[in-house]
Amino acid sequence: MVSLSKIAGLMFIPICAGLVCCAFPERTGYDRNIGDYKPASTDAGAAQASNTSEDAPAKNAQGEAKAEPARTAARSDSSQHKNSAQKVRDAATRKEAAKAAPKPESKGSLEKYASGWIGAKYVYGAASKSKTDCSGFVMQVYKGYFNIALDHNAASMYKDSRGSSVSRGSLREGDLVFFGSFWKIDHVGIYLSGDRFIHASSSKGVMISPMNDKYWSHKYQGGRRFR
Repeated sequence: MVSLSKIAGLMFIPICAGLVCCAFPERTGYDRNIGDYKPASTDAGAAQASNTSEDAPAKNAQGEAKAEPARTAARSDSSQHKNSAQKVRDAATRKEAAKAAPKPESKGSLEKYASGWIGAKYVYGAASKSKTDCSGFVMQVYKGYFNIALDHNAASMYKDSRGSSVSRGSLREGDLVFFGSFWKIDHVGIYLSGDRFIHASSSKGVMISPMNDKYWSHKYQGGRRFR
């Protein structure tokens, strides 16, 4: 028979082995650089942190992409609001300027305006209210009353392409009437109602004469309208 001491010894061996295994569990991941094993929990944390850091830019990019249309719309609304406000201010400014601008003085009738030169002496090449020649007189009146610039020369006025020919019976106040010969235009005046014209005569200065005057009627060469 096997003695009790042998049986007890055989039972003690597996118990000790079990205790050793429980006290020293198997570990992996030995690191020669630190001379020890890496903690398993540290590896998991690092992996999680790595995943988190990699996901962050993607999430930020998605957020930026969603936010950009909103910012663009906000900028567009702001720009439209500024443009509308500027238009309102500009309109108000123009309105105020129109109110503040002095109203132009009425020139009255053409005859009244042109008569301001009556009595001016005839001086060839001059163009003022005291001294003028025929084309200089017409040039001043047309610029001041109609704001039409004409050459200081009767023949040039007659050839000016802006004027249209007018028959003798269709003349209206303000038309230019020309005098001279078949070969040359040497005088110009402004037609007035009542079949008259105002002009700078070389002998009497600025005056009003009838169109059927004996001297001027046979020298009449035509009329031109510039308005």
